[in-house]
Amino acid sequence: MRNKIHKLWLLLLLLCCLLNPELSLQAQEKQQLPETNVQLFDDAGLLTQEESEEITQQLAGLEKTTGWDVMAYTAGDAGGLDATAYAETFFDEHTVSDNGIICGIDMDNREIVIRAFGEGQFYITDDRTERVLDAGYDDVSRKQYGSALTAMLKEVSRAVLEENPEQNYLQDEDTGKVTSYRQAHRGISRLEILIAGIAALAAGGITAGGIIGAYRFKSGSYQYPIEKNGSVRLEKKEDHFVNQFVTHRHIQRESSGSGSGGKSTVHKGAGGRSSSGGSRKF
Repeated sequence: MRNKIHKLWLLLLLLCCLLNPELSLQAQEKQQLPETNVQLFDDAGLLTQEESEEITQQLAGLEKTTGWDVMAYTAGDAGGLDATAYAETFFDEHTVSDNGIICGIDMDNREIVIRAFGEGQFYITDDRTERVLDAGYDDVSRKQYGSALTAMLKEVSRAVLEENPEQNYLQDEDTGKVTSYRQAHRGISRLEILIAGIAALAAGGITAGGIIGAYRFKSGSYQYPIEKNGSVRLEKKEDHFVNQFVTHRHIQRESSGSGSGGKSTVHKGAGGRSSSGGSRKF
């Protein structure tokens, strides 16, 4: 019955397409559209069509290379937020990804800004942040906004290609806590937690069931005749202290830093997630 209904719907759709060629053409065009996740927002209206296309290509290339969400924006009204909080909030509102980078020109606060999230924090170190801001500063000061964003994204691309994240580390600006790349990737997945919990419950249930089954026959009126089957014998024993030896050994502790690796100063942003990066007035 379901197959008949399905075939009937296909037949009706085919008839609609034959009767309305424009509908068929629109369906074909939709199928041919590239599926991209390009995220450029020119809310301040600062970019030309050519600049938007160039930046869009940069974002698409970065997203393909990294697998993250990479965004760029211009803002005319920050809604009372500072440049950093606006960038963090903007990223949170436009993605559900844990990893990504966002570059922006904030005309309300007169700042250029970059923030990196998740994996991106190990690439956008404090040194790289300054390089990204340096790359865009001169152009944005000359009101060449498209060139500024293009230059910033080029420096982000260099960071992705050149940085070794395993040599870098994060340092929380509020608590001072240092997190290496290995520490950040040492977590336990939800599936592993679930499997461990089920295994623990199963092992506990089997053990408890075995004990209950083994001792069930002793319940009721059964009594063990300890006076007949038990015996006690006491012996006197003395220990004499002879000597004492104490050995001291120095244990080399690992450094809390990461040696020659790059530091990313991070903090918990407006959306509750950690990010690195910075901003600069123009």
